[in-house]
Amino acid sequence: MGIVAASVLVLLAGLLALWWARASWRGTLPQNWLFGYRTPLTLSDKDAWETVNRAPAPFAAAGGVGAGTAAVVALVLTVFGLNSVAPALLGAGLGWLLLWTLLGIIPAHRAGRNYKRMRSSA
Repeated sequence: MGIVAASVLVLLAGLLALWWARASWRGTLPQNWLFGYRTPLTLSDKDAWETVNRAPAPFAAAGGVGAGTAAVVALVLTVFGLNSVAPALLGAGLGWLLLWTLLGIIPAHRAGRNYKRMRSSA
């Protein structure tokens, strides 16, 4: 039962990352203290928030798809009695999600730097 619960949690984490990616890409992610790339610039300027958070959206999507896929495969393996592989798969799914979330910092930082440069030259 523990593997099933862990799989559901990893799946929820993947779905949450996909929601975050979609909302960021569409520019509908509200300024908040929980989701998104929060800096003094993005929290004080709505346009900066949208610009900076749109940049890493593909990275969040890649992380969400990977985590969700790992969770579904772990669930299927558990149903078929191959639950010895499932914990490693779930760990890999969470690692994948973390990796892509952290890699998303790079385009977010670049977008913020470009936004500041563009605003200062205007």
